[in-house]
Formats: sequence, structure tokens, C-alpha cells
Amino acid sequence: MADPALNWATAEVKGGKLTVDLEGKIASGWKDSFETTVRLLPGGDWGKVQLKKHTVRVSHVTPGSEEKLRHHLESLVDQANAAVRPPEPEPEPEAHEDKEDDPPDARMTESFRAFAQDTES
Repeated sequence: MADPALNWATAEVKGGKLTVDLEGKIASGWKDSFETTVRLLPGGDWGKVQLKKHTVRVSHVTPGSEEKLRHHLESLVDQANAAVRPPEPEPEPEAHEDKEDDPPDARMTESFRAFAQDTES
């Protein structure tokens, strides 16, 4: 399942109001996370940012604010995605064959020889 993303090809400004469609499936809690982030992140030279169905709306866009507003909206979407994305599983610890019966010299020899692999790359 793809995270929601802004589809900038659908962006349209009419009467100073911007609309941009979202594509991708909106997971449970995504809208709440988006709206919370909107409240927490200060805006710029634009009006209120809202989410209506699968469309992000900005109430007042001013000329020259396009790049900053794009970055702001992308950040809002990225944060909402991160908030609802399930945590990635912890990586499995690498199996070390440190045996209790191996003498320390053998373990250290193995460690030092492993450095050769690092220098060959």
C-alpha cells in the first residue's frame, strides 16, 4: 500500500485558493495526524490548510509563495505518513559464533581478520 502523496499534476489555484489531490490510501488516523501537524507547524504567506476528503486545500495563496508552500505541504504529508506507518521491525542481531570454549586468542584473531574484508571493499 502506497503512502498518501500530493499529486501536483492536479494542483489548481482559483480565486487565490489552492487545491491539490492526494493519491494513495489514507490509513486510519492519518487525517488526525495531518490536522494535528497543521496546527503545530506555523504557516507562511498563505491561508488556512485543510484536508477535505482526498484534497488538500489552502485558503489564500500569494504569488511567490509556491516553493515554500509546496515544501510546507510535503512536510505535512510526510509527517502524517510517518505517524501512522507501522514501526519497522528491529533488525535481527548478527549471530556471532563466540563460543565459551574458544580461547580469547582465537576470537581476537577472527576479529582482526574481519578487518581485511573492510579494506577489500
